[in-house]
Amino acid sequence: MKNVVEYFSRKKYIFKSCKEIDKNLLKTRKKIQIYSTTDIDKNFHSIFIVEQKSRFLLKNAENLDVLDASMQRLENHNFKYKHLVIGPNICSKSINYLKNRGWNIHHDFV
Repeated sequence: MKNVVEYFSRKKYIFKSCKEIDKNLLKTRKKIQIYSTTDIDKNFHSIFIVEQKSRFLLKNAENLDVLDASMQRLENHNFKYKHLVIGPNICSKSINYLKNRGWNIHHDFV
């Protein structure tokens, strides 16, 4: 969690609270880390960190959107900002799909 907070602080997002969501509560077995955070302006952020060797396709983006909806039901509020942190293996259709739905995509997470 420390490296996630440091990464977003370099991106000018300062979080007041950050908690990791157990993926078993969302009923998924994917290799993903999910965080619910609040910044100092009291805006809610959802952060999804996807680590996969294969290419992130449109069907993965649709599944991610479903995961976000179930996370909103779990936390009982809508998130103003949704972030996807992923490596460079993402298809352009999934980038367009997520950006049209208000996602911020970050490729440079180490």
